[in-house]
Amino acid sequence: MAAPAVHCRACAYDWHTEGMADGLRLIGSCPRCGGELEFASPAPRHDVAEPIISDARPAHMVLGVPRGW
Repeated sequence: MAAPAVHCRACAYDWHTEGMADGLRLIGSCPRCGGELEFASPAPRHDVAEPIISDARPAHMVLGVPRGW
């Protein structure tokens, strides 16, 4: 079996998916016992670019008329 993505040092519970690892990084502690978590890999770096606003048109002018109308 593959090594767990996250391991709780206090209650020894393991989580195996990267999705759970991302969520547990946000929580910061074990949701079962409040213990310290050990992650198999460092947190991924998410660089967020500034949104590019090309004009000031309202959304309905860009997206069009909703379906069913």
